[in-house]
Amino acid sequence: MSVAMLHAPSRASTSSSSSMIPVSRQNTISSHDGSRSVRQSKRMSVTALYLSMSAKEKELEIEDDLARAQKALRELKAKISSQSKKNFVLEKDVRYLDSRIALLIQNRMALEEQNEVVSHLDDAADLQEGSFPNDEKTQKYGNLLYMLQTEPRHIAHLCRLVSMAEIDSLLQTVMFTIYGNQYESREEHLLLTMFQSVLTYQFDNTPDYSSLLRANTPVSRMMTTYTRRGPGQSFLKTVLADKINHLIQLKDLDLEINPLKVYERMLSDKEEKDGSLPAHLPRGVTAEQAAENDEVQAIIRPRVETLMSIANSFLDTIIEGLEETPYGIRWICKQIRSLSKRKYPDAQDHTICTLIGGFFFLRFINPAIVTPRSYMLIDANPAENPKRTLTYIAKMLQNLANKPSYAKEPYMVKLQPFIQQNKERINKFMLDLCEVQDFYESLEFDNYVALSKKDLELSITLNEVYATHALLERHSAELAKEENSHLSQLLAELGPAPDQLPRKDNRAINLPLYSKWELPIDDITNQLDVTQEEIYFMEAKSTFVMILRSLPPNTSITRRPLRLDRVAEAAATTKNDSVMVKKGIRCMELLSQLQELGVIDKEDGFALLRDEVEQELVHLGSIKDKVMEETRKLDEVYRTIRDHNTYLVGQLETYKSYLHNVRSQSEGTRRKQQKHQVLGPYKFTHQQLEKEGVIQKSNVPENRRANIFFNFTSPLPGTFVISLHYKGRNRGLLELDLKLDDLLEMQKDSQEDLDLEYVQFNVTKVLALLNKRFARKKGW
Repeated sequence: MSVAMLHAPSRASTSSSSSMIPVSRQNTISSHDGSRSVRQSKRMSVTALYLSMSAKEKELEIEDDLARAQKALRELKAKISSQSKKNFVLEKDVRYLDSRIALLIQNRMALEEQNEVVSHLDDAADLQEGSFPNDEKTQKYGNLLYMLQTEPRHIAHLCRLVSMAEIDSLLQTVMFTIYGNQYESREEHLLLTMFQSVLTYQFDNTPDYSSLLRANTPVSRMMTTYTRRGPGQSFLKTVLADKINHLIQLKDLDLEINPLKVYERMLSDKEEKDGSLPAHLPRGVTAEQAAENDEVQAIIRPRVETLMSIANSFLDTIIEGLEETPYGIRWICKQIRSLSKRKYPDAQDHTICTLIGGFFFLRFINPAIVTPRSYMLIDANPAENPKRTLTYIAKMLQNLANKPSYAKEPYMVKLQPFIQQNKERINKFMLDLCEVQDFYESLEFDNYVALSKKDLELSITLNEVYATHALLERHSAELAKEENSHLSQLLAELGPAPDQLPRKDNRAINLPLYSKWELPIDDITNQLDVTQEEIYFMEAKSTFVMILRSLPPNTSITRRPLRLDRVAEAAATTKNDSVMVKKGIRCMELLSQLQELGVIDKEDGFALLRDEVEQELVHLGSIKDKVMEETRKLDEVYRTIRDHNTYLVGQLETYKSYLHNVRSQSEGTRRKQQKHQVLGPYKFTHQQLEKEGVIQKSNVPENRRANIFFNFTSPLPGTFVISLHYKGRNRGLLELDLKLDDLLEMQKDSQEDLDLEYVQFNVTKVLALLNKRFARKKGW
């Protein structure tokens, strides 16, 4: 293979590159299989390099079932990566509004602040495609972003310098743009290299062992955000969703074990039942007095057993999901173990496991258990009882992973048997998490592949580019201390960072990435530490596999054992397919060259090469089912992410409409115009509202629901009247006045139930309905 071929500036054919590097190997699962030898790994990587460089001629197109399945999987992964970024941006906007809405409800925001909030969200639709204003800036920013992507130490250093106020903007660019292809091995490995640098600094500069990985810092937020990417979300969906959904159905299962709360609830129940309290049950007791009460102890005892049983079932599921755990999360656990042993050489395994648990449980598992809706594991916020149970489960798992402390909640001591029964197996699980292979060799080869393509691009917005530039400039004194460093030179060439554009002017661009300091690869065999014979062998193997995948199955040519000379001859004499002919002729040349070099022998049917080709074909056939299964799982993840996007968009629209209304009321204009203008009524049947999820529980008998309907009216902006009617009756059965402020506050406090006596409404769905019917007409 010539150096000229190595530098051919064309995009690799997806079909040919996947023929030898199946999806499961391209990603970060089986490429880290410890059973594969270094030589085999090197061969596979050289094959990847060879296949990424398809000279100017058209590559052989492979259209078998595996190729089609792999293509569909790649497209699905790209959609998940793109949608994850959109959701991250929307969640950032919703968090921003959550903090501002509270002030609006309390009338504690000036008109100028209202205008600023509204302008922050104007024109928040999907961005238009665009390009940089001039080619010179395109080149310079392409150099800068290429260096940031390929030299992760710069981003790692920046992560240590930014404030909590700056971290969201940086996270968006790092996690979902610079390393945004969440299933591409090169970008994933570069991102993990960045984490290694961040973690090393954390261990080297955190004197207090107990605060390692636990403090709320930009770095800890970055680690949490990493777990929210596609692979982490897929794991949570696979491992936890069924458990959590089953638990939240048990709305009446009260497992409260705080003695004071149990005592107070007991008093309330007795008073409701008997009309008064017995003398031996006074109000206002202390937590200690409540804990000593015999009746309270009798209530708590079975609850403790039930909690431990549920927690055990959660733990079983998590441990059984070891192999489902994303490689990147396991690799971070491995780095924590390695860095712990380096800093604390005498540390016991159980001590190291508490640090691993500080990441795996504290940052990954437990947030999803406590707030499953925000992790897209359930469709609505859980009721009070299951919500409290989930909190207990998370606390129990965290106490299991860490050394438990009961100083703040002494009643949790009753759950100590759960810790004692499971401590040994949780430690084994956390150490097993660390048993994954490193990726440095494959990353080296991946970077060679990237260099050979010469067409790397980054999908990024202008504001992301400018924000990254501004952060680097702000912290340049620390980041670029040496005047002659590449980063210093690039920042000097770029000059001052431009201001952020208004949202309506922001554009999504495809930024070409390349380095102005790139050196040519003069001798590929020296660079990759492989022989010319090795390269000939891998080229022959990959080309034969491509040919065989393109030939009809079950023919004399494809029958085992393969006759490689006949396969090459059949390809070389193919009619009306010049690419196949060239491949066949090349295979003939390679067989001859390899025989002259003494690598293979015609006398034994080229057995060494033949066996590897046959093994690869068997392997490719066996991974088809794995590809299909992965596609099925990720398709479900994608649907979940899309549903979450719809929810976030609805929430954002509700907030925006409310902000516009408050703004117009403050100005005193629209309120005067609409003072006497009533909107509605809009009529909805019981069936309609049930179907749309607005009614989540109904006490109306089944045989009467067809005669029930609701009228929604807005007599004043921000005020609504919901009336319940029965066909044939003039007067309504029920009328309820609602304030938009109250609904928003209920949503903010995670109160999902709006009780209308006959039916229970879902607060979020009611807001969405009001937004759809009233907000877009004349304003609330």
